[in-house]
Amino acid sequence: MQKNNYRRFDTVTVTVAAMLTAISIVIGIFCKNFLNFGGGLFRITFENLPIILSGIMYGPLVGGMVGVATDLVSYLLSSQIYPPNLIVTLGCAMVGITSGVISRYVIKAPGKKQIIVSGMFAHLIGSMVIKSIGLYTFYGMYVLVRIPMYLIIATIEIVIICLLYKNSNFRGLWRMHKGGHMSLNYADTLKYIHSVSWLGSRPGLNRITELCERLGNPQDSLSFVHVTGTNGKGSTCAMTESILRHAGYKTGLFTSPYVRYFNERIAINGQPVSNELLCKATETVKKHADKMKDSPTEFELITAIALVIFSLEKCDAVIFEVGMGGRLDSTNVIKSSLVSVVTGVSLDHTAVLGNTVTAIAKEKAGIIKSGSHVLYGGKDFECDGSNGGEAFTVIRDAATEKNAPFDFCDYTQLKIKKTDLCGSVFDYKGYKDVSLSLLGLYQPENAVKAIEVAEILRERGYKISDEDIYEGLKNAKWAARFEKLSEDPLVIYDGSHNPEGIEAARVTLSHYFGQEKVNLLTGVMADKDYSVMAETLSPFAKKVFAVTPDNPRSLPSSKLAELYRGLGVPSESFDSVYGGFCAAYLDSKKNKIPLICLGSLYMYCEVAEVYEKITEKNKGED
Repeated sequence: MQKNNYRRFDTVTVTVAAMLTAISIVIGIFCKNFLNFGGGLFRITFENLPIILSGIMYGPLVGGMVGVATDLVSYLLSSQIYPPNLIVTLGCAMVGITSGVISRYVIKAPGKKQIIVSGMFAHLIGSMVIKSIGLYTFYGMYVLVRIPMYLIIATIEIVIICLLYKNSNFRGLWRMHKGGHMSLNYADTLKYIHSVSWLGSRPGLNRITELCERLGNPQDSLSFVHVTGTNGKGSTCAMTESILRHAGYKTGLFTSPYVRYFNERIAINGQPVSNELLCKATETVKKHADKMKDSPTEFELITAIALVIFSLEKCDAVIFEVGMGGRLDSTNVIKSSLVSVVTGVSLDHTAVLGNTVTAIAKEKAGIIKSGSHVLYGGKDFECDGSNGGEAFTVIRDAATEKNAPFDFCDYTQLKIKKTDLCGSVFDYKGYKDVSLSLLGLYQPENAVKAIEVAEILRERGYKISDEDIYEGLKNAKWAARFEKLSEDPLVIYDGSHNPEGIEAARVTLSHYFGQEKVNLLTGVMADKDYSVMAETLSPFAKKVFAVTPDNPRSLPSSKLAELYRGLGVPSESFDSVYGGFCAAYLDSKKNKIPLICLGSLYMYCEVAEVYEKITEKNKGED
């Protein structure tokens, strides 16, 4: 039975190793015939390049075998009548062995650092030391004069390997250094995550708990701000992260869904996780997930990958957005949190969470942990908190039961001084003239939540100055939430998709545009209450461009257009977002009408890509 600490000799390994051996032999023969100066003393040669490459890619055993095979086959193909120089052969082997040992046991992460260090040590040990001994012992060659040449040759070979590593197809052959299986490239990583094996939402914590235990419970080394709620979760998370980052803390941010690129779901210090780190973490999680009898869901898999990444990066604080509900959401695998935030509660995902506000609030209250500090961001209570609605009461009582301090956002102290298409300026409690670049009348309320979270974190020992709060809010970014994509024509995208979000969009449209009609590009999921959405938005629409987002849950555009026509709004339907946006953009530009894209976060990526193509084309024509 094969042991894990030896390379598996599968077809790909043998084929590539043989290919590298052949390339090394050809390079050696070429260099001997055409780059041989001073009777061999100054032979410029690059046959070590494939040997180093084999060691880095497949480990010391394969690297050593390629080195030996290269030297012995080269000897057989030569006209020499004396026996092979076994010390030189050992030197060739050590080139591959050294590069394999360094890359497998010292610098395990594939990349330039691994290549440079492996290549330099391979040349130092294999070429400069062992081969030099062989050349002197058998041929009496003094090779000290070759050391500068070795350094030049080594540098050229390392640069070539680094350039090869930039090619995504070549990286697909690159081996990880544990377990002997092919590492995942970025495309394979996403394919694995989105595999049909993980499809389906199955509430429960058993699978994610088992997976995290297999991984060594990476979540236990992290500190969390855990955020749930019907609306405002993402914006609140983004602002909180920005404040902590400006305070000098290393942050992790986990949100869903992504709007353009998968990596957006997992961010370090405000930047989407790198492809390399995502692949590395997925590789780690995959080894354990594949062994589970009850396979994790896709969201559970992504949650585990995020926790591994945040643990590897040693984040000081992780802002952790709940996927759906709270009590049985996979993010609730964490055992403690600094702050448990409930941004507000209204009807959404009723088929899973319940069809009453009280039922949904109980699910969201499930994230509250003993020792956590609870912040409620809803508005269903008296200003002093003495009396509240269903959701407020449920969250407050859950906090009391867990012996967790309970706070709420006092919106009576929020004074909005200005809000337009450039952003907002507001006062809240002692904070005066707070500037917020995010658009939307609802964003100052989300900023209030972030301020309250920052205040709680201060109480828990985090050093956050007032200036950090001001700068964090001013520089916070959050795509697809009343985001301005263009000035001429004015194009705004908003991902509102449930009744509360659509009502907030209605208020914002009314404030920004008054009686002015706008063009509306919209596409929705069939499981949303699109009838209410259409009734709310139709009074603002001059014309509707209905599209079918690229999602299996999408409502056909023809049905959506028919609904708006029934409400007296001229409407056209398009099978694709591309066609609908092009038509809407041209109409808005021609007639100088604002274009509002609204209805689903899932079509943001398509809209953004089409917009970029249009603007690039316009630049080319200019």
